Amino acid sequence: MKKFILNLLLVFLVIFNINEKITNASTVPPLDAQGVVLMDGVTGEVVYSKNSHVKYEPASTTKVMTALLTLEKCKLDEKVTIGKNPTLVEGTAIGVREGQVYTVKELLLGLLLESGNDCAEALAEHISGSNAAFGELMTKKAHELGAKDTVFKNPSGLHEAGHVTTAYDLSLIMKAAYNNPDFIEISRTPYYIFKTNPNDDGTEKWANNRNHCINENTPYYYKYAFCGKTGYTPEANHTYTAVAKKDNQVLVASFLNAVNKDAQFRSVGELFQYGFDNFETLKIVKKGDVLSDYKINDEITLPLIATEDVYFTKCKFDPAPNISVDYENRDITKEAIAKGDLLFKGSILADNKKVSEMDLASGIDRDYTFKIVVKESFQSLNKNKIALITFSCIALFILILIITLIVMIRRKVKYRRF
Repeated sequence: MKKFILNLLLVFLVIFNINEKITNASTVPPLDAQGVVLMDGVTGEVVYSKNSHVKYEPASTTKVMTALLTLEKCKLDEKVTIGKNPTLVEGTAIGVREGQVYTVKELLLGLLLESGNDCAEALAEHISGSNAAFGELMTKKAHELGAKDTVFKNPSGLHEAGHVTTAYDLSLIMKAAYNNPDFIEISRTPYYIFKTNPNDDGTEKWANNRNHCINENTPYYYKYAFCGKTGYTPEANHTYTAVAKKDNQVLVASFLNAVNKDAQFRSVGELFQYGFDNFETLKIVKKGDVLSDYKINDEITLPLIATEDVYFTKCKFDPAPNISVDYENRDITKEAIAKGDLLFKGSILADNKKVSEMDLASGIDRDYTFKIVVKESFQSLNKNKIALITFSCIALFILILIITLIVMIRRKVKYRRF
């Protein structure tokens, strides 16, 4: 009877623990978008995906790359004279006119806040001369960021055959944009009033931020949303890419091909919350940490130092990972080494899985002069003293034996003569 009660109690405890874990872990919300990725904005680790590598049209989320490339190629106060083509562009526009002059920053504000297709074309022509040439530049940049399945044909995201990305690629592009302070400043601006070039009727020209998730006055507001870009065309349906920040944790989410706008934007905050509830970003290596030691001899050991921070994405309900380091094995015992010299290429492992690579540096100075060479030679001789003495004795014995044999042979020959 006691055994039965104990077993029943054990079952109850197991069930209780399982239920407690489930209630602590939120579930992925319903998602209308066909392509979705939720990514750690620091490590690049994907914590949730749905058709992450399937190609879809990005619509105006294209403008994240347009802005990123513009910030890379231009100064914010650089002047841009509007040509004929931007004034003829279809879709959303701020109303630029041929011959007007804007700064790069003003066009970026029109691009990211109001989603102006005319601003996109004006920047593309300013940098590359044409949409097609700028599209090639955008594609090249995307591939450099690891967005290998992305092809851009134009700077605005208007429908064009072959203009595609994936939820994974778009997240990589958004992650890169998040690391550009100018992009953050511009994309988080609530609104902008253009100081020159008013509307045709003489009224002020405004650009209002259409990113509903950072606007407290919309039903789609999410308090941790930080920046992002919306998109829509009839061919692409609704698209969105965004960054959310909570304390020191950064998440990137991308959504492609969502039919229902309301369902799409309501799921944004829910997916971000799922990420914050279930995952955390740990700094597993700090720059300057001693990761290993390299033995020069019995007296000298070189500490091998981390040259950068390393972060790791972990499910909150998993144990902390076991951290180790592997590095190339080469002989540096005969080298003069200064503190900070890069000695080896190292791989940082979490639970035996490689999460990062870095150079390992020496933590101390180590001279290697003629004096040290002589000292090491004598130390080597001392270590082999017994062997040297033994060898010398054997050699001497053999030499004496040979001499004795020679003397005996000569005497024998001399004796025979007489």
